[in-house]
Amino acid sequence: MDIVLTASLQSRFAPLPKNMHIVFCIIATVVFVALYIRKRKMVDFLWLLVCDLPLILQFYGDSTTATVIGVCEVILLVAIFVFHLQDRKAAKNQTEDDSQSDESDSGDVDDLKDVEQAVKVERSKLAGNDADDNVISQAFDNYNT
Repeated sequence: MDIVLTASLQSRFAPLPKNMHIVFCIIATVVFVALYIRKRKMVDFLWLLVCDLPLILQFYGDSTTATVIGVCEVILLVAIFVFHLQDRKAAKNQTEDDSQSDESDSGDVDDLKDVEQAVKVERSKLAGNDADDNVISQAFDNYNT
């Protein structure tokens, strides 16, 4: 009777066969460790735990273990959701900061007009008043014929 109860719990909470479940957990571990190393985000480590924790049900199929693992899974998923919301908020703030810096960069165009005016004044000082046959003023002006 106890073997039937254990088998029913395993089929309910860990429906994959034991060997396939172990292979899945190994693949998930490799993927999430690689993501964690690459991005250094805690969410990837939490996903690793979410994927690997049900493997315990393959070896211990009593209802107490299933309940504890279920509670842990819910806590981990809530933590992942909280981290996701924080990442979205940070990304939103970053895009707002970028858009504000883009707006401040658009003010630099007016500053370039001031620089162009200053260059024209300096060229006129160097060239004098006779700008038609001045090589410097002709080099920077558009070709006019």
